[in-house]
Amino acid sequence: MSFTFAPAVRDRVGLLIGIAGASGSGKTLSAFKIGRGLAGGDDSKIAVVDSEGGRAKHYAPAPGEQPGENTFGFAHGDLHPPFQPEAYLAAITAADQAGFEVIIVDSFSHSWDGVGGLQDMHDEFAAATVEKKRLQAEQNGWRFDEAVEFDKASIGAWKEPKMRNKRLVARLLQCRAHLIICMRADEKMRMETVEEQKANGRGSYKKTVIIPAKDLPVEERWVPIVEKRFPYELTTSLLLTPLNPGVPIPIKLQSQHRSAVPLDRQLSEETGRALAAWARGEPAAAAEPRRQAPAPTKAAPPAARSTDLLKPPEGSRLSAGGWQFLCRDARKAAAAGAVALRQFRNNLSPEHDKALDAIGTELDELAHRTSGSDGFPGDEAIARLKSEAA
Repeated sequence: MSFTFAPAVRDRVGLLIGIAGASGSGKTLSAFKIGRGLAGGDDSKIAVVDSEGGRAKHYAPAPGEQPGENTFGFAHGDLHPPFQPEAYLAAITAADQAGFEVIIVDSFSHSWDGVGGLQDMHDEFAAATVEKKRLQAEQNGWRFDEAVEFDKASIGAWKEPKMRNKRLVARLLQCRAHLIICMRADEKMRMETVEEQKANGRGSYKKTVIIPAKDLPVEERWVPIVEKRFPYELTTSLLLTPLNPGVPIPIKLQSQHRSAVPLDRQLSEETGRALAAWARGEPAAAAEPRRQAPAPTKAAPPAARSTDLLKPPEGSRLSAGGWQFLCRDARKAAAAGAVALRQFRNNLSPEHDKALDAIGTELDELAHRTSGSDGFPGDEAIARLKSEAA
C-alpha cells in the first residue's frame, strides 16, 4: 500500500461536539442552537437522530408556524430499540449520505445503558457463558457456583460489545457532517451514616443514607452515561448542569476552540457560527463580543471582585477549576438578590459554604446592591422611598 502526502490545510473539518447533562440542564436546546450556527442559520441542513421517543420534536414549530428563537425546522428520524452500535451507525450514515451538514444525536447514552445497548450485550454474552458452564457442570458432576462463574465470564463478555462500539466510533470520526452528540449525565452519590432522634424522643439511632456528593467540585459531580473514553474521542466535550442550564463546563476543550466556546454564559447560535468559521479555516473568533460593564455611579459603587483569589482558600479540597466554578455560580446567585444567595449557600456542602467566606463580603455587597432587601413584598417600594429621601 502506498501513501501520498500533501500540504495540510484546514478548509473543511468535521466537528464532533459532545454535550452531556442531566434532565433540565438544557442539553437538547443547546445542541439545536449550536447546530443552527454550524448550519449558517439554515435549519433544513440539520438532521436529528432521536432515541428519546420523539422528544426532539418538542423543539419543532407547530403546523403552519415558522421556526423561532427556540424552535427549529429540522429533519427528524426516530431510532428504536435495540440500541445497538449498528443501529446508531446506520442512522448516522443515512443522514450523512443524505447530505445533511449537521447531525444531532439525542441521546447517545442509550447505546450504553438502553435496551440492547452495550451493557445489555455484555450481560447476554456473560449469561450465555455461565449457562454453558452450568451444563458442563451438570454433565460431569462438578460443583457449580453461578455468582463465581458470572464474575469469571464478565471480563471476557466485554470483548464483543467493545469491538462493535469501536467500529461505531471509527465511523463517527470519518463523518463529513458536523456531529453533535447529546449524552445524559448521572450525579455521583455517596453513602453516609447519619444520627437521628427516635420518634419518642428517647435516644437516637444511626442509619445509612445515600446523598449527592456535593463536596466534589461541580465538574467531577456529574458523569456522562457513555463508555468512559468516548467524551475524549470528540473534538470538544461539554458538561451542562441543572443549576446553570446551557452554561458549559469543559470536559475536553482544546486551546484552538476556547475563544469560540464561552464558559460564562449559555451556549448559543453564535457558538456554532464561531466553531464553523474555525472548521472552514478562518481564524478562531469569540462566540460573542463581550459587553462593556456599565460605568460605576456614586449611588451604587460596584463591589471589588476578588480577582486575586485564583486558587481555592487554604485548607479547601477544591481544585482550582472547581473553585472558579463555585465562585462563578455564587456570584450569579448573588446577582439575583440576597434571598437567592442565601438559598444557594444553604444547598452547598459545609466545606463549599465555608470556602465562600473568602469572598463573602463581595457576595453580600453584590446581593444587597441588586435587591436592596431580602426580597419580601413591599421592600422595593421602601427602598425607592429611602433613595428619594436621600
